[in-house]
Amino acid sequence: MSGEAQPPEAAQPPRDDALPESYALRVTDGEVRVWQYNPTIADPEGEWQYVEIIAQENAPRFTLDYATLDAPDGDGYWLYSKSYDCAMDCE
Repeated sequence: MSGEAQPPEAAQPPRDDALPESYALRVTDGEVRVWQYNPTIADPEGEWQYVEIIAQENAPRFTLDYATLDAPDGDGYWLYSKSYDCAMDCE
């Protein structure tokens, strides 16, 4: 089940050259945090907006377009993608 709590600002994606409406996924052993880069009229440069947290225990399966992978750091790694879709492991 996805979580609803807003992650701390320090947990935001480090990339600042993202394409509008692209996604960043922070993958760790316990969860996947999803962010979307959104420009607005008030802020045409855009900023990362939190989307959801998905627990790894739900066995999420992602479909990504034009994905790039950053080198692992700390307890996980970042994936950047033009789009994403997630399905849970349903038996």
